[in-house]
Amino acid sequence: MELRFSERRDKLQLAPGHRLKLFRRLNGLPLALLFGVTVFIRPIEAAPLARENLSALEIFDAALAKFDADRAALSHWQYHQTLTTHQFDRNGNIIAKGTWHSIVRPGDPRPLEYTGKQVEGKISFFEAGADETQPASHKPAAASPLPRAATQNKANETESIVQAVHRYHLRDRYEWHRLGDSKAAGEEAYVITFTPKPNQNTSTREERFFGRLAGRMWVSRRDFTVLRAEGELQSPSSLFWIIARVTIFRFTYDAEPISGSDRLLRLSRATATTVVSFPFYKVRQKHWQTVDKYEPRTPRGKH
Repeated sequence: MELRFSERRDKLQLAPGHRLKLFRRLNGLPLALLFGVTVFIRPIEAAPLARENLSALEIFDAALAKFDADRAALSHWQYHQTLTTHQFDRNGNIIAKGTWHSIVRPGDPRPLEYTGKQVEGKISFFEAGADETQPASHKPAAASPLPRAATQNKANETESIVQAVHRYHLRDRYEWHRLGDSKAAGEEAYVITFTPKPNQNTSTREERFFGRLAGRMWVSRRDFTVLRAEGELQSPSSLFWIIARVTIFRFTYDAEPISGSDRLLRLSRATATTVVSFPFYKVRQKHWQTVDKYEPRTPRGKH
């Protein structure tokens, strides 16, 4: 699963990889952090380390390397992803909602291939390959394939989490701490936390956003897969426009427990809650993203 940040400064998209994604997906968290081969894949084991004495930053580095290796191993695979977004009024009533279905091909630089959608009302700040911010309709839109041009003619504006880590200096932007080990997704896990360092040097909106984010990660002791992650803005961030501020951003990511011997083709789910405040109103949204199934990679447009 990928949590994806758009290169266009006015969009924040939840993508695995993961996707947070920041989802994606933070394709993907794992969250702006986390992502075969043949049908008979073996787990990719991380290089041996003196695991009992690992620092939080060493665990993070190993998890990042594991994500990169998994992403390369998935070059012959694709997964189906579902994103659901609800928008609320000040009383918590749903005023708009939408569901988008897409196929994610890890490592493919082109945009996601959207295979269907269902939208009711006007959803702000989200772009799913077509015009989702049209005036609200009186009836729910029927699930339907997206126009081919919407998925093929747009330039790819996203970057992977590994690129984001380096580009925005995330490794050095936080204080890293290791907590006591725990369990996640049915596995023994390291638990590490990250909190923003004070007096950070920031020159972009993305750096200001990341510089206010804190959270924790559960990382598999077996192979450094990120099993769970959560994070939250510690203070408002001016991300989209000068007059708009992200006042609330919370995300969670959970890998599903392994049901067989294959640790690579792993299902996951993620959520994100956002509130963007303008001088006279607020946009309140919640997003749910799931990786539904894996399958051998097919050419675009075959679904």
